[in-house]
Amino acid sequence: MASSAPYTVRLDADSAWELAQRGGTILLLDVPEGAAVGVDQQTFVVGPKFKGVKMVPPGTHLVSNNASSGQGDFGPTTSFFLTVKAGQVIVRKWSGPNEVLEPLADEDEVERYTHAVKSFQLDQFLAPYDLASYNRWRQLSCHISADVIDAVQPVGGNINVLAEADPAALRPATAAEEALYAQLKQGHKAAAAAQQAQQGAQQAAQHAGEGPAPERAEGMQTDQQPGAGGAAAAGEQQHGEAGRWTAAPHAGRCFYTPLPRLVKRGGLSPAELTALNLDKSKVLEEILQKQFKGSEEAFLGEFQFAFLAFLVGQSLEAFAQWKAFLCLMFGCDDAPLGARAGLFTAFLGALHVQLAHSLAPGQPKAAQAQPLGEPLVDELLQDSFLRRITGQFFQMLHEERAHVKPELAEQAAAVSGVLQRTLGWGLQIVTDLGGDSEEDEDAPVVVEGVELPDDT
Repeated sequence: MASSAPYTVRLDADSAWELAQRGGTILLLDVPEGAAVGVDQQTFVVGPKFKGVKMVPPGTHLVSNNASSGQGDFGPTTSFFLTVKAGQVIVRKWSGPNEVLEPLADEDEVERYTHAVKSFQLDQFLAPYDLASYNRWRQLSCHISADVIDAVQPVGGNINVLAEADPAALRPATAAEEALYAQLKQGHKAAAAAQQAQQGAQQAAQHAGEGPAPERAEGMQTDQQPGAGGAAAAGEQQHGEAGRWTAAPHAGRCFYTPLPRLVKRGGLSPAELTALNLDKSKVLEEILQKQFKGSEEAFLGEFQFAFLAFLVGQSLEAFAQWKAFLCLMFGCDDAPLGARAGLFTAFLGALHVQLAHSLAPGQPKAAQAQPLGEPLVDELLQDSFLRRITGQFFQMLHEERAHVKPELAEQAAAVSGVLQRTLGWGLQIVTDLGGDSEEDEDAPVVVEGVELPDDT
């Protein structure tokens, strides 16, 4: 199966049979030994018998894979979202040239594999889904519907950092973000080395069997420059999207909703533009109505999609979109106090789960449910924008505490609490709303510069 068991599922025969019938199965066929594959928070280093995962709860899931170089390191992550129905068998097969899991085109072959799963012929080759971690995964993905996946995912579904924009386009970057770029750039180098070796072997065979290689068009000579061999290097040398697609032809860029950081509009006075940027409530309302057709659930779904594409898929564009969501929401003053209070309550609830999972206080790295080559989430947050914008937002809630709904204040306290415990940020909101008086001791209070003890 896998080289080591990351978890244990103990079930009696009747329970296992029922879960196998009610849950889905994700077949991952012909994955080479030593490669890493993941389903949600679970990662497997593939052994000789591994063919997929069974007992997968119905709903949204994220499959990822990393090809192995054979020398202990892994290539860039390729990931894709899918929706699993009760009893469904989803079949993906490894494509060696692209190092990616692809759907089977032959429907008869899919039917044969489905029958083999239903009749338990492949049961010994299937790892059970880690049911103990499912509740956390459901919290992380509860707003991601099939419609959200269809709207946001790339053409073909595969997400890979090599198919994205140049990281320089995501500036301004903090020191921790620069460290993340350097970490992910190792994947570019690994892909370039593999491609260069393959090209060298092909050229050697060509010279041995056919004599000198035929002359190529002048524009193709760029790939042969010293130090510029390989697809990743070609992607850096060429202009526009063409180079990046050469580096990852099996993947694409997600269709994220544009979320402006700075609003610029003609016909408005400087004072009106300033007001619009100081309080983005009107911008939020326009985005909800025009881009999401009024659906708060779709809005929250894309927020969760971006976070998971970054955390598991190591997508830099996903990180940029996640930041854009936070800047937009924490830049609003009127919306969380009015008709959109429910949206902000759900948004802060989703953010709290994300932070609690990715920061994982008190756990060693090896014990955290993270994919191989995890992004530097805690470092990214420590020196990033988040402390400033959350501080401003919580201060606004404190000043407007007479108009803050208890549910919203509770979720704000949960977010500030996890930031304080994990990053040491001296900011805490007390959520007991016992009265309307500004002097009421039970009203929300912002406490700054105080180190609170860990309550665990």
